[in-house]
Formats: sequence, structure tokens, C-alpha cells
Amino acid sequence: MNKRMISAALLLLGAAAPAFSQSLSALPLRNPHPIPDGYISVQSGISLSIPIADGNDEKQQQDAIKSFYRIAATNCAALLDTIADDCQINGLTSNTDVINIDGRGPKLTVRGQVTMAVKLKPAAAATK
Repeated sequence: MNKRMISAALLLLGAAAPAFSQSLSALPLRNPHPIPDGYISVQSGISLSIPIADGNDEKQQQDAIKSFYRIAATNCAALLDTIADDCQINGLTSNTDVINIDGRGPKLTVRGQVTMAVKLKPAAAATK
């Protein structure tokens, strides 16, 4: 009897899955921070890997995240020094993991993306 119940559940799940996925794919993507006219969107990926010392993992994680945010903040400065007249961060994501892939000890990895709205300098916009 358990096999019948499992089979029935799988059948129902299989029948419902296409309808569920269609309803999810039909949802429009929304950008909570639209890009102003005359601006382009620029994304930058950032990844930090820091060895973890024994003790106080929370402080090390907070320090690593602060380093990530400092680096993210310098992205606009680099764009302003080179190709941009204006730059504003309008999206930021970050993830932290502790990994020990190479056997050299655990490392704290912080990865993320910074998304910026950028108004190009006239010379940079002309080459676009």
C-alpha cells in the first residue's frame, strides 16, 4: 500500500510540476532601482578568500564582509577615474562560505556582485 501512495504522490507531483514552473516563469522580473535615462548598468564580481585563524570566527567573518563592502565601494571611484561622469551603487549581493578544499586549513570566502548605474563620460559614450 505504501508503494501505491508513493506512486500516486509522484504522479501528482509530476503533473503539477509543469504548471508550477510555468507560473514562475511568467512572473515579470522587477528591478527595484531602475536605471535613469542616459545611464548604463555595470556589474562587477568580487571574491575574497581569507585564511581563518583559530577562535573568534564571527569577528573574522564580519571583518571579511567589511572588506568586501569597502572593495565594492571603490568600484564607483574606479569608474569615475576612468570612464564615468556619475556612478551610484544600486544593487549589492554577498555570500560567505568556509571551505577547506586544498587541505591547507579553512578559508573564509566572500563572493558577491555590485551593480551600478553609470553615466559615461562623453568620450567613453562615443566609443560605446
